[in-house]
Amino acid sequence: MLKVTKASLYKMFHDRALWLCLVGTVAWAMIVITAQVMTASARGISDVSQLANRWYGFIGLHSIEVPLILCAVLLFSSEYRDKSWRLLIARGISTTNFYVSKLICMLLLTVIISFTSIMTTAIANVVILHAPFSMAYVGEVLRFFVAECLAHLTIAVFVLTVIFLVRRGEIAVMISLFFMMYGYVILFGLEEAFGIDAILTDAWAYSQTAYVEFGGYVDWLRLCVTFVCYLVVCSLLVTCFLKCRDIE
Repeated sequence: MLKVTKASLYKMFHDRALWLCLVGTVAWAMIVITAQVMTASARGISDVSQLANRWYGFIGLHSIEVPLILCAVLLFSSEYRDKSWRLLIARGISTTNFYVSKLICMLLLTVIISFTSIMTTAIANVVILHAPFSMAYVGEVLRFFVAECLAHLTIAVFVLTVIFLVRRGEIAVMISLFFMMYGYVILFGLEEAFGIDAILTDAWAYSQTAYVEFGGYVDWLRLCVTFVCYLVVCSLLVTCFLKCRDIE
């Protein structure tokens, strides 16, 4: 499995899809900062740093999750596009090892994209918005980064599961983006229809970012437990699916 993981990591870091998605992540962070400067100018706010914390609301849904979905599909569905999946099995690589290697790469990809998004915006927040730079600010940014990573690792496991179950990259993108935009609304509607509490939405992967606040309360236990649950359940689902499904 170590060799398979090394090969997957090598392929990931030498694929242009990763670097293009990172460029897009940086570009989105700068767009958010620019939008806040324009907002401050339109509203006559002299101290632009008053808007400093508002960019955190844009991070969870857009500048991490969209690049993560696009990059993951481009990177991890390639074995099905070029039919190299058959060659891997022919060389004696088990489906479990194949999935675990992709899972490790997916988790690392999540950390890289999260770090790029948050750190780019944090630096621009100080340089452009003139937010006060201090050790307390650095500590809050790092704390926010770790919490966002935990939240998005749960999302990453879900997205990787969709990729392995669907196999076709374009369909996996549409399904993942659909669930990102409308999954919470659908689950909330089901809760309203059946008159139950927020059981479905609280357990939904994409809702975990709502429990991360910059400079505020972070539900660490919830983030960790949810991630572990998704990791176990999705991994069992995918490995069983790969073992039972014939190679096409």
